[in-house]
Amino acid sequence: MEPVVNRYWNVTCDPYYVPSAIENIESFGNFGIALICTGAIFSTLTLYLAIEASCNVFSQKETGTYKANVISILSVYPIASICSLTAIAIPRAQLLSEAVTQVFLTMSLYRLYLMLVDVGRRKVTKAPTLMLKVGPCCCWPCLPFPTLEMIDANLSWIRVIVLQLPIVQGLLYFISLVIAVDEQRTMATYFTWFQPFVVISIFFAMYGITVVSKTLHGALPGAKLNHKTLVSQMVLLFSKAQAFIVKSLIYTGLFPCNPPIAPVVYINVTQNSLMLIEMLLLCIAARYLYYVELDSIEDSTTTTKTTTDRPKDKAVDLTNNNESSRQLSKISVVSAS
Repeated sequence: MEPVVNRYWNVTCDPYYVPSAIENIESFGNFGIALICTGAIFSTLTLYLAIEASCNVFSQKETGTYKANVISILSVYPIASICSLTAIAIPRAQLLSEAVTQVFLTMSLYRLYLMLVDVGRRKVTKAPTLMLKVGPCCCWPCLPFPTLEMIDANLSWIRVIVLQLPIVQGLLYFISLVIAVDEQRTMATYFTWFQPFVVISIFFAMYGITVVSKTLHGALPGAKLNHKTLVSQMVLLFSKAQAFIVKSLIYTGLFPCNPPIAPVVYINVTQNSLMLIEMLLLCIAARYLYYVELDSIEDSTTTTKTTTDRPKDKAVDLTNNNESSRQLSKISVVSAS
């Protein structure tokens, strides 16, 4: 009987080596298969909840613009979950999965801004004053913030700083993918130089969305706009800030190097596993915020129609009473003559 030999013994550990999908499954063994199966269940549940909430939004008595924006917002949760599952099964697809997640996420954040503005235009009668002293600029109380109303002229510059987010993020990830195809090992160095542009872009976009959300929350406290904004912003927090913290652990020596599984693979698996759980929880929260009972809408519509029809019924009754009184008076006159 031949002894089992590990072909990766006596191999120098490369902390940035990314194995193929077959090497990944063979190295993780039953744990890897169980992790992928569990992740598939989480992704399926996230997709089901997002589709259910989207169907409910589509059946609501809202404008087409509102429905399109909300469905785009809800789509980011299953997309991010599926991309994380793909990166766990295929480690070399990590950068592509991150790029797809960030592109759809930044587009959904812009859709969130459009949804907030659309709700404000339809439901706010008087233009409120923009709350410019919000995070992260609330940390600078000495800044001379002007007093501006929430009108189209002032919303135009907020739209620009929100719209730059999907453009800048998409451009940076496109450059990263091109560099990764040509030189995989130096990708980490190039990506480090991109981080200031990423942070500044996110900073301005989050400030613009927070200004609109806080302003409309004061005018429409029952619309839960601040909670809807928070649920979308949490996706960005988990996919960016959390990923930065987890990837920083590679310098601590916490993750081992077991060729062909390098520390960077353990880090990516940890981050993607957390994303699977978080996207499911955030999708549940988003479904709760956007879901509306259709029976209550129909009942309120029926009640409104009934209240509007009652004056007409009263008018018809008064007309019938007047006609009957006239006929009685005519009969009495004829009998008297």
